[in-house]
Amino acid sequence: MYIKLFCPAKINLFLEVLDKRQDNYHDLDTVMLAVDLCDLVGVSAVENGTKNNNITITCDKEGVPTDKNNIAYKAAEAFTSLYEKSGFDIRIDIEKKIPVQAGLAGGSADCAGVIKALAHIFSMQSEREKLLALGASLGADVPFCMTCGAARCTGKGEIISPLPSDHLNFTFLVAKGGEGVSTKEAYAFMDGKSRRRQSSLALIDCLLNKNSYGMCENLYNAFEGAVCPIRPMVSRAKQIMNECGALGSLMSGSGPAVFGIFADADDAEAARARLLSFGYEAFVCLPVR
Repeated sequence: MYIKLFCPAKINLFLEVLDKRQDNYHDLDTVMLAVDLCDLVGVSAVENGTKNNNITITCDKEGVPTDKNNIAYKAAEAFTSLYEKSGFDIRIDIEKKIPVQAGLAGGSADCAGVIKALAHIFSMQSEREKLLALGASLGADVPFCMTCGAARCTGKGEIISPLPSDHLNFTFLVAKGGEGVSTKEAYAFMDGKSRRRQSSLALIDCLLNKNSYGMCENLYNAFEGAVCPIRPMVSRAKQIMNECGALGSLMSGSGPAVFGIFADADDAEAARARLLSFGYEAFVCLPVR
């Protein structure tokens, strides 16, 4: 059996970094939204007549690891270990559209896709909580990427409280320029710095009350203050989006990708054209409901 899944990117409408945990993760308060900027992940599992699993990965994007360093590989390894599945040739094909090291959870999306595909192949779809726990063991964003929509995510990101997003009739523009920011690097910028922490409650209230424009006024990312000075293309992207009519713009995750929210799709396309002319990768997209 061969399963192909669209694996959406996420953006952070709100992101506050709290205290560092004993497991070296940080507690977070974040509101995530899935958008239809997607990788395409294909997975097959065929019995090979041995007691061992062979996992192979292909990817159409240069520089993406195709060995044990890819979280998609780790997902297949962890799934087969959890469910005691052995003697399979597992193939994972990744068609990469989500920019890498961008704060868009591209790797986590692929990981989530592998777990969901294998759950379907081995008829484990009903074990939702067990599969989400498996995802959480691999990466903080993986459980959200397995559920999509919109949600407040707390703990290290694995505690998911769904939020309504059907009313978000906006066009989103996602852009990445310049070199990536590793998550470890971004957190290093944050640790030890004194700042006033922000609350996600105002933005959540806007989502619950379907106040889309109010949501745009309450976007926040704690990483921006640390990342913008060392990645000037973040601020430039925000400026271009705002000049083209964005209702709000924000860096996603630990960056350097930026998203803008537009009431007019033509304004989003105009901003995309300008960003492309300055060397950005840029994608017009919609929420995944």
